[in-house]
Amino acid sequence: MKTYEVMSKILLGLFIISFMYSIVGIISSATGGTFAYHRPYIDYIKISLQCILGSVALFLPSALEHKFKISFSNSMHVFFILFLYAAIILGEVRGYYRKFYHWDTILHALSGGMLSSFGFCIIDIINKSERINLGLSDWFISFFSFCFAVMLDTLWEIIEFIMDVFMDLNMQQYILPDGTVLTGHYALADTMKDLIVDVLGALLISVLGYLIAKRRKGKPAGG
Repeated sequence: MKTYEVMSKILLGLFIISFMYSIVGIISSATGGTFAYHRPYIDYIKISLQCILGSVALFLPSALEHKFKISFSNSMHVFFILFLYAAIILGEVRGYYRKFYHWDTILHALSGGMLSSFGFCIIDIINKSERINLGLSDWFISFFSFCFAVMLDTLWEIIEFIMDVFMDLNMQQYILPDGTVLTGHYALADTMKDLIVDVLGALLISVLGYLIAKRRKGKPAGG
């Protein structure tokens, strides 16, 4: 069994344990139990939802490999698993989003770069396929990887907005810890910061991918 497969099983186990923990917290909050006093009720809702989403996301790379007959590197699998661990287990369950001010910003930068890498790998593998043979240029592959990452990161912000509208989870941080509800420009600050950081992370990896591809093509055969 490969390293990332073992890591996936461990992380899935952590998701299940964290989900059970959140359910106990939700029930305790509803019944006035002492367990609920450890965290706000809304935190338990967030943990339960993110554990479900994380469990689904955990199998996406393998599903893409099977569906499109492609293969991601072991390092990409490992990085993806570590990202989910940092975002959900550390960020939400362990409360790193509150303990470390820039934790969310760092993860959004990594998210943009990681999704750009996935997009780059997918289109590059398809482009090199003898069966499909698209013949795409390095520039277009890099541009696609950038757009791929920005699209998915934007979809996540839309999901956060929808969840805030229907479940009032404050995922877009428009309510301060002291209960102050932000309005106007200030209410948009967290979302726009996330999108800007996502774009910068995606742009960096897309440019690096383009430069690496051009450098490889510039090497003499056997070099």
